[in-house]
Amino acid sequence: MVQILRATDMGFCMGVRRAVEIMQQTARPDAPVYSLGEVVHNPHVVRRLEEGGVRPLPGPDVLDGNVGSEASRIAAGHPVAITAHGVGLRVLEDLRARGLPIVDTTCPIVTRAQRYAQKFVREGYHVLIFGDPGHKEVRGIVGWAVDAAGVSRATVVESPALDRLRTLIAEFPGGFPSKVGVMAQTTHKMEDFARFVANLMLLQRERNFELHVVNTLCHATTGQQEAAARLARQVDVMIVVGGRKSANTRHLREVCEEQGTPAYHVEGPDDLQPSWFEHVERIGITAGASTPDESVDAVEARIRELLHA
Repeated sequence: MVQILRATDMGFCMGVRRAVEIMQQTARPDAPVYSLGEVVHNPHVVRRLEEGGVRPLPGPDVLDGNVGSEASRIAAGHPVAITAHGVGLRVLEDLRARGLPIVDTTCPIVTRAQRYAQKFVREGYHVLIFGDPGHKEVRGIVGWAVDAAGVSRATVVESPALDRLRTLIAEFPGGFPSKVGVMAQTTHKMEDFARFVANLMLLQRERNFELHVVNTLCHATTGQQEAAARLARQVDVMIVVGGRKSANTRHLREVCEEQGTPAYHVEGPDDLQPSWFEHVERIGITAGASTPDESVDAVEARIRELLHA
């Protein structure tokens, strides 16, 4: 008989649960709240919130500091929600200048990262952020790493590879800074961030710059990755449930594959393929930090249907 096992740590994290609860308590269909983008990266959660009165506003400009035309779509007096991923300082200032009520659902772990970026710049450091430059959270953190003149003092680095970092340092515009503050996108993998820092320390001997490292990784995300890795080593195939745009869900799949186990990322039961479960004895399931329990339940139920088809 085929066994289906769930990871011991998965699904809704504290930051996502908090953001969803705030929105559910604030918005009503007859009194909508406008969110600057999707509250979380999960289509099922977003749809449920929309039914309750949350109106996402698309557009990258709201993340980089120019609410601009998006603000004109907000009815006077209606609250504006900052999503769990956070936004840059200029966005907050723009909203306040327009007199719009603000509902801040930024994850406290992300807020901590934003404050570290701001502190680094105030103390004369250039900020190196290990992360995806296009990710909402990272762009928001960059928006806090500005000096008194409003000039960005942050650089986002995607790869921890030594040769890539050596090239970055050698070709840095105006010369590499003498003081560098290092942090990470909160949902990145601990192993990759450790490699990033270790390689910077190797290069520090060549360039002689001051290096200040702060660990901004989310403990909940790290715990989910460790649980997924443990389970992946015990099963024949892993199913990772979460939104396509969810970075932490994508990293969960990577963690599972690093254990040598086939892993598939699905948003819901309709994405499952019968061929994945041929000749397997143990199936593992994990889920991203923005994935509700009902999505996991639906996926498991569908797997059981396929096994008995």
